[in-house]
Amino acid sequence: MDRREFIKLTGTASIASFALTDLMSKVTPKARAQLTSTKYENYKIGQKIPTICPYCAGGCGLIVTTLNGNIIEVEGDPSHPINQGAACSKAAAAYQLFTSDRRISYPMKRTNPNKGMNEDPGWQQITWTEAYTIIANKVKDAMTGVPYTHGSDYYYNGKDNPISWLGSSYWNNEECYIARKLISLLGSNNVEHQARKCHASTVAALGSTFGFGAMTNHIIDAKNSKCFLIVSNPAESHSMEFKWVTEAIDNGATVIVLDPRFTRTAAKAHIYSRYRSGSEAAIFLGLIRYVLYEKPERVDESFLESRTNAPYQTDGTGPLTDWQTNSASIFGKLKALVNKYTPEEVERISGLPQAKLIQVADTFSSKKPGNIYYSMGTTQHSNATQTIRAHAILQLILGNMGKPGGGVNALRGISNVQGSTDMNLLAHLLMGYRGPPNNVGEIRRFQKWKNTAPDTRGGVAGGAIYPWASLDDAKVAGKVIEYRYDARHFPTWNSLEYHWGLYAGTWPGIDPESEPVVCDLPTVKGNPIIQLFRAINDGKIKVLICNGENPAVSVANVNFVREALSSQHLFTVVYEIFETETATYADILLPGTVQIERSGSITNTGRWIQWRWKAVEPKYERKPELTYLTELYQNIRSTLKAAGIMLPSEKYEEENSVQINRTIGTAVIENDPEATWPSSFLPLSSNDTLDSEEIAEAVFKETAAKSITVGGVSLPQAAANVLYKTGYDPDNPDYADVGGILPKRRDPTPADSEDEMYGYYKNWAFSWMLNQRVLYNINESNPGLKSFFVWFAMTPDTWLGLDRAAIWSKALYNSTKPATNPYYHGMPLHNEPVESPDSELAAEYPTMWDDRFAVEKGDATEYPIVLTTNRLAEHMQAGAMTRNLPWLVETHPEMFVEISRELATSINVTNGEYVIVKTARKPTGITVKASITDRMRPITVNGKTIHQAAMPWHWGFKGLSTGPSANELTMDAVDAAAQIPETKTCLCNIVKA
Repeated sequence: MDRREFIKLTGTASIASFALTDLMSKVTPKARAQLTSTKYENYKIGQKIPTICPYCAGGCGLIVTTLNGNIIEVEGDPSHPINQGAACSKAAAAYQLFTSDRRISYPMKRTNPNKGMNEDPGWQQITWTEAYTIIANKVKDAMTGVPYTHGSDYYYNGKDNPISWLGSSYWNNEECYIARKLISLLGSNNVEHQARKCHASTVAALGSTFGFGAMTNHIIDAKNSKCFLIVSNPAESHSMEFKWVTEAIDNGATVIVLDPRFTRTAAKAHIYSRYRSGSEAAIFLGLIRYVLYEKPERVDESFLESRTNAPYQTDGTGPLTDWQTNSASIFGKLKALVNKYTPEEVERISGLPQAKLIQVADTFSSKKPGNIYYSMGTTQHSNATQTIRAHAILQLILGNMGKPGGGVNALRGISNVQGSTDMNLLAHLLMGYRGPPNNVGEIRRFQKWKNTAPDTRGGVAGGAIYPWASLDDAKVAGKVIEYRYDARHFPTWNSLEYHWGLYAGTWPGIDPESEPVVCDLPTVKGNPIIQLFRAINDGKIKVLICNGENPAVSVANVNFVREALSSQHLFTVVYEIFETETATYADILLPGTVQIERSGSITNTGRWIQWRWKAVEPKYERKPELTYLTELYQNIRSTLKAAGIMLPSEKYEEENSVQINRTIGTAVIENDPEATWPSSFLPLSSNDTLDSEEIAEAVFKETAAKSITVGGVSLPQAAANVLYKTGYDPDNPDYADVGGILPKRRDPTPADSEDEMYGYYKNWAFSWMLNQRVLYNINESNPGLKSFFVWFAMTPDTWLGLDRAAIWSKALYNSTKPATNPYYHGMPLHNEPVESPDSELAAEYPTMWDDRFAVEKGDATEYPIVLTTNRLAEHMQAGAMTRNLPWLVETHPEMFVEISRELATSINVTNGEYVIVKTARKPTGITVKASITDRMRPITVNGKTIHQAAMPWHWGFKGLSTGPSANELTMDAVDAAAQIPETKTCLCNIVKA
């Protein structure tokens, strides 16, 4: 069976049409015999259990058939509204993922002290008890001597903590939440996961423009679009999502695709053009210019006036009555800023032909609602936040926001990367996109805030209260920024005090200005992913616990990562399903479970929170994640306490002979994390049986509770994660059948006529916030948060209300920067990548990279070719979940580089021959096969011919299929706002091997 037949038979078959007689005519005699075998008979009588696909973030439904505790089949769920029974090539191979004999089965420890990609770890099987004991003692050794006092104040500095945590976007929400809880209890904010490398710039850009850093619409909503502007390749990377694009095409929608490669998505486009990777901002600024200058009648002035800060000045004056023509208005400043991005200039920068830019601009601006789809090709640049801001501004001026069929729609790449981001497994956030305390001043204000309503917040009656009773009071004091910050963060800190069994404030709390600060929440932002591995190399990080993540393949300039992982001072724990490249460097390797071996919720790219049901029990000694996390916490915690290493509040109690507690209503609450582990809804003693499904439900309730009564009063913020609030609503009789856990709902019945018209599916699962399906849609019935809410607004003394999107962004404004930097304007500009192929453009549009740490840079004289990376339909991210599956390895067996015929001729290479691809990060290069294809073509940039090359980044040195990693070549400089590395653009040279 060839690759095309495989995908036809496994990747697109709907259960509804999967009749055995239809299939039998298409398969070989051997396959026909298999379908009439005992396996097929077992399939007919087996139990059918719904789950959600573990691969991309589409949130497609799968049906797992089991019999006698074994998996018989995995197929698309015909009842699921997103994929309607269809399955992509990866999902069709999920059976092999779940049943693979290559999976890790037992805990193991390393016996070879030397670490490296060519070193055999010498694994020795051990017990879980032994593993936990080793880990706990290493954490204890690293934590010994870490300061918990700073003068008279008691707290941990979360960045200076030697314990670090990675992962994972493949975990369920409850597992991610508990992981953030665990590392916080250790006093560390050195926690990261895949989202930093994938969509950190999305959060920075959309959050500072709209309020939320998420996909604004949802998967099915694509059917309501009249025009698509796609700057990614969803036909391969998000196949089932693209199914809804094709439905829109059938209904008359127009598809525009811009991509350096001619992709399968481009093959479905009505308009396509290639361009230079790294010039995306210039293109979108050119599109904005076209609308403002050439088609001003298409500007949605009513929308801009009522729902954005366009009519205001940057000092908050306004709205101006003549904002459309007044150069002092934000709209006027935007118009002046984009004027230089003419079709001619955009072509000079990007290589996208003038006529094509005009065609794209004219088409997209004339067909409303228009939908922008983007993914890694946009997010992984040193100016990515600015590019995505340009996406958002284009949609605002066209009025394509907050309505079905419109939006700025980030296609996230891992099954729960939205949920893991929501649960803030990130160094700069704590929970629900609220950050940790930055300084003791904030903690002192927090104590005063609690004292202002002591009965519900657990403050001290009669203690000093919060200084500003209203926004107006804060204005008078010149403290509006602080007031807004506190209103956003303090309720979540207060909620975490209750749910995590912590204390944060001053003690005894009566006089917060002069009392000692006692704070169990780790303070200060930690190290983002690139800086984290530099901290390891510098000896600052002593323990790395890596779960369901493979940085030895996935991080830019992976050579540096592998060097860090080889450090003798670093103790590394890897919890995985396969022995990955990162596992090769581990000291302890632990066997994890696959998604159908445990229950929990998962949030797709469109913010739908859906439930996964456990289908089978884990085999061998594999432990479900929630069991592993609970036992890991219990072992580390008991070992640390025995060594006198405790929470800051516990140390304060011990050293000052006091008992810290809070009173809520009539209840006295002590700081005791054991009493709330793993959940305040299900505290466990060390003797309790750990039922992972029961834990999952309890943890979800903690994150999403609509209300909680303590001591006879209601908590100000019941849900630990404010985004998920009301996702658990046990008092509503409509949800009795799912125990009040709304993600378990599987009712496709429309909630009303609007739901039926647009395909919201509001009775299916739950979406944040408050089940709203199209963010910022003021017309959606029963909406969650209708409006934009850029909370930091514009100036300290002006408040525009919670209803305006930020074309000019206060958060991304810094007047001390040079005029060539977007921060100087508070609006996007084009800036060249760190490695530009043209020195003139590099001087005219200097990179935003600020040399905050050293990186190896090349120039076009030595490395004249632009290199980008891409994904394949048959492989997943760093490859462990696909390169270990025979079906998928057969369809795409090896690493390669795509080059144009013209480039191949110039280096005298024929198709299938080996070439060496070199960059400044890897001057010796990596050797791969050349795929010579018309998918790549030369372009003209600033009057010069520029060649581009593309490489998939899924390969590494472990698995059924191995090969060099593209990230051995890529650039590890980062975006200034989001700390995401510039994986998508660098310079290379290619020579015949």
